[in-house]
Amino acid sequence: MSRNKKSHRLGMRFQMALILSAIFLAGGCTLYGAIHTRLWQNLESQMIRDLQGIQENTLIYIRQLLMLREANNDIEGYTRIADDIARELKMLGQRNLIVLDTRGQYLSGNRQMQEENPTSDLQQALEGNAAFTMTYPASDRMLVYFSMPVIIENRALGIIRYQLDTSQLYVQVKQTEHLVYQTTATVFVLLFLLLIFFIGRLLTPIQKLSKISRHVVQDLSREEIDMQMMAQLADSGRRDEAGELSRNFSIMLEMIGSQFQRMQADQDRIIELLGSRQEFYNNMTHELKTPLTTIQGYAQLMEADQGADRQLTDKGLHQILQESARMHQMVLQLLEMSDKSIYMEKRLVDLVQTGISVAQALEIKAARYEMQIETKFTEPLPVLGVEERLRQVLINLVDNAVKYGDSHTPICIGGFRKKDFVLLYVRNQGKGLTPEEQRLIFEPFYRVDKTYSREQGSSGLGLSICKKIMEEHGGSIYVKSKPGAQTVFYIRLKAAQEVEAPAEAIREVKPHEFRRKSGEQIEKHA
Repeated sequence: MSRNKKSHRLGMRFQMALILSAIFLAGGCTLYGAIHTRLWQNLESQMIRDLQGIQENTLIYIRQLLMLREANNDIEGYTRIADDIARELKMLGQRNLIVLDTRGQYLSGNRQMQEENPTSDLQQALEGNAAFTMTYPASDRMLVYFSMPVIIENRALGIIRYQLDTSQLYVQVKQTEHLVYQTTATVFVLLFLLLIFFIGRLLTPIQKLSKISRHVVQDLSREEIDMQMMAQLADSGRRDEAGELSRNFSIMLEMIGSQFQRMQADQDRIIELLGSRQEFYNNMTHELKTPLTTIQGYAQLMEADQGADRQLTDKGLHQILQESARMHQMVLQLLEMSDKSIYMEKRLVDLVQTGISVAQALEIKAARYEMQIETKFTEPLPVLGVEERLRQVLINLVDNAVKYGDSHTPICIGGFRKKDFVLLYVRNQGKGLTPEEQRLIFEPFYRVDKTYSREQGSSGLGLSICKKIMEEHGGSIYVKSKPGAQTVFYIRLKAAQEVEAPAEAIREVKPHEFRRKSGEQIEKHA
């Protein structure tokens, strides 16, 4: 039974504090951006209104001066009264200004402004547009450069450029902004603290309930329940959802306590049921048909041959005796014990030799359906396991390949090393498997549509047995296939220490070819 940890890295109180902090931080940043944008938009709007007034007054005074000085409304007249324009405009309070011609050349006014680096507003004025530029020579100063073209009777006479000190307005805006920020931050902090306080009050009973539940879990692990602890839960005194949760939890624990005796009484029975391996016996019985198939195949060949081929007779007798002995051993194991194979001693097994042996055992059956079995190995494949069990897996896979493969196509048994693992595969060409069939094919009693198989009577336990055997060996089995393409079954096992393999196991074993002669007689050619 697993136990709850005594401390949590991220408690509910801490999580709520993080969430609230993130919400307030996001809200503060959003509010800061909105306030800052709004204040500076207002400042800029006010500057535009003031500058529009200056522009209108400037044009009025220039027209009046042209009339008073009896000058023409042209560039020559404007140039002649440039000093008067600068002097009259300074008297209106605009001390820092310069009078320029249409090319931006200095005519009159504060020459120091002419020596300063020009800004974009002057370039806009040269193009016929009034413009201004805000500069910040110090943290508490703001200077506005305003350039306006002098256009009278649709004729451009020159440019007037002002330097306006708006530091006071700038400081006022900054002070307002700081005041709003401070007030907002204070309100946010107070709200945050209040929310944390109320959330803490709401979470306190839940944290208390969590602490008590940990004690109850410890009692359950000792197969006992502290009734006094349950009374403490029931007397929480709250009338809200937390109190209801405590009372319901107490009732639940009482019900659990009343079931303990019954559970203990049934424990032995449950263990007995869980230890039942009836399905294992059924699976193993199903697998007895494989050696019978081999025996039957060689017996039919020997009967048809009538002893004419001594080599076939000798090999057939050898295979019949070998498969009979293996079947006898399997029957003895079934009769003696359940799941004995799990506890059988694992030894060093070379899967190359096992694969070749299975190919030779099933080549007769494959020949009946005009198929060939090839083995292809390039290196030893040593694993630790029970050879008979691993042989069962290969027999099942090759037998299925024969049943569901296309005629006149090869069945290939091969393998290779991949890092610290051994991969053995059985490949055949046939109808293939859909993704849904690949997902279910290892389930007990699942069968692909039996009309696709050449043989009837399969109970659908073969591949589930393969999966069980691979789990016994700490390995795995899986399939890769596509409808209408080849199907490849893989078994994956941990590689054992290297063993020296015989030369005939290392080289590629060429497929045995079969051809029918007269009647039912079959001759094998190397």
